[in-house]
Amino acid sequence: MINRQKTITIILVAIFITGFVAFRPNLWQSRIETYLNRQLNKEGWTVNINKLSGHLFSNIYTDNISLINENGTSVILPKISAKIMIFQLLRGKIKLSTLSLSNASIYPFSDELNDKEDKINKLNFLPERMPININNLHADGSIFTSKDDSTIALHFLIDGAVKPDTNALNINLSKFELFYSNPRIDIVINNIKGNLSSKRISVDIEKANINSFPLGGHFEYEFGNVPKMNGEIALLDYNIPNKIFSQFPLQPELSKISATFKFESDLKHFIGGLNINNDLGLEMSGDFNLENKDDYFQLHSISLKGNEATLNIKGLYEKNGHFNGRILLEKLDVSEWITKGKNTNLSGYILLDGDFNKDQISSLDMNVEVDESILFEKEASSISGGITYRDYKLQITNPLTLTIGPSIIEVNGSSNFDSKSLDLNLSLTEASTFLINNFWKDSLSSGLATGYMYLNGQFDSLRIDADLRIDNFGYNDISLKSFEFIGNIENLNSFSEGSFKLKFGKGYWNDYGFESGTGEFILQDTFVEVSSFELKNGDDYFQFNGSVNNDSLINLERFQIAYRGHYLINPRPISILYSNDNFLFEPFEVHVDDGILEGSIATNPLKGHIKFSNVTADIISLFESNYSQKIKGNIFGEISIDKDLNDNIINLDLTLKNGELAKQSFDNFYVSALYKDEVIFLKEIYLTDGEETSFKARGSFPLLGDSKRTKAIDLESNFNNIDLRFFTQFIPKWEPYVFGKYTGTFNISGSTKKTLMNIEASINDAIFRKIPLGLVKFSGLYKSKKLVFNNFSSKWNGNYINGTATLPIDFDFSSPNINKWNPNGEIIVNTNGTFNSLVFLSENLTEMDSITGDISINLDINGPKDLLVRNGNINIKNGKIHTILIDEPIRNIYASAELKQNKMSINSFNGTLFDSNNKIIPENNLSLSGIIDFTKFFEPRYNINALGKDVFFRSLDGDIEAYSDVDVSIIGKDTINVSGSISARNGAIYSEFNTDSKTSFDKKGRTTTNYNLRFPIQESFAIRNSQIDAIVSGEIAMNRENDSGWNYSGEIELMEGEIYYYLGDVFKNLRGSMTMDGQGFNPFLDLTASTRIGDAEIMLGVFGPFDNPEWTFNSDKGYTESDILQLLTFNTRVAEEGFTTEGLGSQAQTILGAYLERQLERNFVRATGLQSSGIIEDVEISGTSELIKPGQGEEFSISAKVNRNFSLSYQRSFSLEAAYQNKVGVEYKLNPNFSVIGNVDEKGQVHMKFRVRRVY
Repeated sequence: MINRQKTITIILVAIFITGFVAFRPNLWQSRIETYLNRQLNKEGWTVNINKLSGHLFSNIYTDNISLINENGTSVILPKISAKIMIFQLLRGKIKLSTLSLSNASIYPFSDELNDKEDKINKLNFLPERMPININNLHADGSIFTSKDDSTIALHFLIDGAVKPDTNALNINLSKFELFYSNPRIDIVINNIKGNLSSKRISVDIEKANINSFPLGGHFEYEFGNVPKMNGEIALLDYNIPNKIFSQFPLQPELSKISATFKFESDLKHFIGGLNINNDLGLEMSGDFNLENKDDYFQLHSISLKGNEATLNIKGLYEKNGHFNGRILLEKLDVSEWITKGKNTNLSGYILLDGDFNKDQISSLDMNVEVDESILFEKEASSISGGITYRDYKLQITNPLTLTIGPSIIEVNGSSNFDSKSLDLNLSLTEASTFLINNFWKDSLSSGLATGYMYLNGQFDSLRIDADLRIDNFGYNDISLKSFEFIGNIENLNSFSEGSFKLKFGKGYWNDYGFESGTGEFILQDTFVEVSSFELKNGDDYFQFNGSVNNDSLINLERFQIAYRGHYLINPRPISILYSNDNFLFEPFEVHVDDGILEGSIATNPLKGHIKFSNVTADIISLFESNYSQKIKGNIFGEISIDKDLNDNIINLDLTLKNGELAKQSFDNFYVSALYKDEVIFLKEIYLTDGEETSFKARGSFPLLGDSKRTKAIDLESNFNNIDLRFFTQFIPKWEPYVFGKYTGTFNISGSTKKTLMNIEASINDAIFRKIPLGLVKFSGLYKSKKLVFNNFSSKWNGNYINGTATLPIDFDFSSPNINKWNPNGEIIVNTNGTFNSLVFLSENLTEMDSITGDISINLDINGPKDLLVRNGNINIKNGKIHTILIDEPIRNIYASAELKQNKMSINSFNGTLFDSNNKIIPENNLSLSGIIDFTKFFEPRYNINALGKDVFFRSLDGDIEAYSDVDVSIIGKDTINVSGSISARNGAIYSEFNTDSKTSFDKKGRTTTNYNLRFPIQESFAIRNSQIDAIVSGEIAMNRENDSGWNYSGEIELMEGEIYYYLGDVFKNLRGSMTMDGQGFNPFLDLTASTRIGDAEIMLGVFGPFDNPEWTFNSDKGYTESDILQLLTFNTRVAEEGFTTEGLGSQAQTILGAYLERQLERNFVRATGLQSSGIIEDVEISGTSELIKPGQGEEFSISAKVNRNFSLSYQRSFSLEAAYQNKVGVEYKLNPNFSVIGNVDEKGQVHMKFRVRRVY
C-alpha cells in the first residue's frame, strides 16, 4: 500500500515537472506567433512578438509588440501582460482570459481627401474585425491622428471584457476613460455595456461624467452616408458651474438639476424630448430642436411646461463663443431654480446677446419685460429695461423700470464693478420700502417714497442728492405719516459733508406723539450744525438749535420745550462733553414754568449738584417714571451727589409745597436726608395738610444691596389722619381692598435680620373688601416673624367687633420672604361681636341683598394659613333677609348655629314669609336646617334644607305669585344647586308667552346659582296675560342654570277661562291643555273655546305652538269659516245675492284689511330674515285697509318687538285732517302691567304717555 502511494506521488511530480518544462513560453513562442497571425490575418492584421517571459500556467510578458493592418493602421504596445487559455492553445487557437496593456500607441489610417465633411467615415473603424477574445482587459494609451499638419493625441483607458462575433465587438467595461485637451474632451464612464461595429455603435451607460456632466442612459450611432444617432440620456444632479457667472457682480446659487433627454439626430439636426427636475420642486417637460450648421448652432426651440409654468428658449451659439437668444416666461417660479430663492410668478420675455470666453460669460446685452404677481404680498409687479455688461462695466441702455403695485422706480446710469463706482439717477413714485432699502444701507420698516435720488461716487463713499417724500414712514421706533428730505450728503458712510432739510408729518417716537416737525442740518468735517429742529403736538412743542463737534462737545445754543402744560427753556447755552460713555453737563440753568433748575452733572460715576427753585414736581412725568403720578407740588431745595472711595453719597434738602405724595395731599412736605453706604439717614421728614393731617419721621434704615450684611434700623414715625392708600400702594395686593384714615405711631428698630416694630393706631372710616368697619383701633408688636395684636376693635353703625390676633408674617428687612407669610407659623385670631347687619356675608352671596337683625357672633381661628380651623357660634333675633329673587323679605327670624372645625350646624332657624298687603300675619311658616362648611370662609359649601307651610311667594319682577308649601334643598359651593318642590295654590303666573329665556341677574359675588324647582298646582291657580286668562291645574317646573333666564316645562290643564282672538273677540268656556317645552315660557296649545254672536255659537279650536298655531272655526248654524270671519268682524253676514263691489263697501275693506294684516304679520319677518338675525322678535301690523282705500281715517302702523320689554313702531295717517303725517315711537314695558310710550312726529314734537294693561 505504501509502495503504491509512493509510485503515484512520483508519477504526479514527474507530470508536473514535465508540464512546467513543456509549457515554458520560449518553447511555444513561434507557435503562439503563428496561431495569432493566422487569426489576425483574416482581418488584415499582422503581429510581431518579441521574446516572451513568464509561464503559460500563469501570465506571460513581452515588450514592444507591433500590430499592423493592411489599411495602414498600426498599434505599438510597449508592455503587455496576458494569460493564455492552455486548452485553446493546444487546439491551435489564441484566446486570452487576461490582457493588460500599458502606454499603447495607436495610429489609425485616414484617407486624405479634400472633402473633410465626411472625415469620420474616412476613418476606417472596423471593431468587428478584431478577433481577440479577452475576458479581462486593461489597456491605457493614446490614439494619434493628424490635424492641420499637426499630430493630436486622444488618451484612453479601458478596463473590462471584449468579445468579438461575426457582426460586432461586444464590450462589457467597468471603466472607460477618454481625454483630449483641445477642444476639451474629458470622459469617465463606469459600467458600459454594448456592441461596436463598422456600421453601428450601441451602448448602455450606468454612470458617466462627460466634461463635468454627470450622465447615464442608452446611446446608439449608425454609420453611413447619412449617419443617425439616438438615445435616452439622463443628466444626474448637475450643478451649473459658478465659473460661468464669475465676471458678474451678482452670482446666483443655481440648484442642482436632473434631466432626461430622448433624442435622435443626423449630426446636423437634434430633436427630442426633455424632462428636468430638482429637489426644490422643479418638474418640467417638453421638447427641443437644435441644428448644427457650419459655424454655429441654432436652437430652434426648447419648450418646457410644468407646475403651471411655461419656458421657451430660442437662439444661436456661434463657434467663436458669441450667442444671442430669446427667453419667453409664463408663470415661472424662480425658487424652483435658485437656492434660497423666493416664490415668484414671472411672465414676459428676456432678450440676450453676449459672448462666452473660457467657459465664462465675458459680455452680455440684455433687455427684459417681465411681470410678477406673488412676490410682494400679492401686489402685481414688473421690470423692464435694458443693460449692457462688458469688462466689469454695467451700462443701463434702456431705463430700468421696476413697479410693485402703485410703486415705481426708474433707474438710469452706469456702474463700474472694477473701480467700484456708480453713477445712477433714480426716479421714485410711491416706491415701497422693499425698493428703497435696496439703495440704502439701513432698512425702513414701512413707507412709500416719491421724488428723485442721484447717487454717484465710489461704493464706500457714495454721494447722494435727493428730494424725497415718504408717506407712512417707519424706521426703528419712529413712525411718521409723512417724511420729506431735501438736500445732499457727500459721503453716505461718514456723513462728513452736506446739508439737508427735513419735514415731518404726524408721528410717534417710542411713546411720544407729535403732529408735525421740521429740521435743518449742515454737515462739515468736524461737526454737525443743527440750524433748527422743531416738533409740535397741539400746544406741546420741542425746539432746539446747536451743534455736535468731533471733539465730543455738544452745544445746545437754545432749546424750548412745552409739554403737558409745562414750559422749559435755557436762558444761556448749555455745553455737554462726552467720551467713553461719560457725559459732563457743564453748569447749566433751565427755567421750568415759574421755577429755575440749575446745576452741573457728570455720569459714570454719577456726580453733581442740582438746585430747585419753585420747580413743579410734574417735571418727573416727562421721564415716565413709576413715581411721576405719585408726587405733585412745587419743589424747593438742593440735591448733591458725590462719591467717596466706596460708594455714592447723596444729600437731599427738599421742600414741596401744596401737592400730593402717594395719594396723600399736603400743604408742606419737607425732607432732609443723607444716603451713604446703602443707608438712608433721615435727619427730618414731615408732612402737613391743614391742622388735622400730619406725618413726621426721623431715624435711619438701610436700602439693602447685600442681604447677608446685618445693619441697624432706627425709625420713629407719627401719623395723624393719613390716607391708608399712602401705605397700601407699597403692598399692591391690599391696595384695592383697604381704605380709611390712619392715626397713630409706627416705630421700627432692631436690625435688618431681626426687625422689631411697634404700632399703636386707629383708622377712621375703615373699609375692607367693600365691607365698612367704621372706627378701627389696634395696637401691635412685630418680633420674630410674628405680628401680634394685643387688641383690636371695630365700631360701625351699631356693629361692634373686638378681639386679639397673631399673624405669622415675615417683615424682616433682609429676609428673602419679606411681606410673605411665614410657612412655619400659625394664625391665631379670637373675635366676638354684635351686629345689626351681616354686610360681610351679603356682599359675597349672589342672590342675597341684605341680612339684618340682632346678631351676635363669636369666632376663633387657629392653624397654618392654608389649614385654618374655625370655631364659634352665631345667634340671630328678630332678623330679616332680603333676596333679589322674591318681592317679600323673610321676617321674624330667630336662629342659632354652632361652628365646629369649620362646619356650622344650624341648631334652629325659624322665620315668616308672607304677603305684606295681607293683614293676617302667620307665625313661623319657614324653617331651615343643615350644615355650612366654612373651610374657605368666603367660599362656603352649603348643605341646607328649607321647609315652609303656607308660604307666600312673589317674584321680584311680578311674573308669578302664589301661596305654597316649600321643600327645597340648597347644596354646593362655587355653583349652588337649589332644587325641590313648591306646591302652588291661590296664585297666578303673569308671564307673557315667549320663546326666549328671560334676562339674567347681574352677577354679584363669586358663586353662581342653579335652580330646578317643581310647582305642583294644588288649588286655584291661574295664568293671566294678554293672550289667556284661565284657571289651570297640573305641574310646572322652573329651571335656571349659570345665571341665564328662567325656563318653564310641564303640562297644564285649562279648567275654565278666556282666550283673546286677534281681532279683539273674547272666547270663553276655555278648555284644553298647554305643554311647555323648557325653553322660555312658550306653550304648545291644544285648546277649545266658544263665543256667541247673535243666535250663533262660534267654536274656536287652537292647536300648535303659540307663536304659530292652527286656528279652526265651527258654528252650530253650519256656517263656513268665511261666514264665521264675517260674523267675528262685523257681527253679521254679507248675503250672497246682495254682493256687489259697491255694496260691500267698508265691510269688504275691513275683511280684506284684516286678511292683509294677518298675512303681513306672518310673512314680514320670515321674508326679511330679521328673525334669524336676532334683531326683531315679532312684528304686528294694523290699518291695512288704508292701503286699499285711503282717507278712511285709520292709521296704518307696523310694530316691531326687539325684546320682551322694548318695541319700535311706525305710524302713518291717511285722514284728511292729518294727511300723510308720520310718527316714530318706542314702548318700554316696566313690568307686565305698566308701560311707558313715547313718539316723535314729523314736526319733531315729543309725545309721552303711560299704558296700564290690567288691574287686579
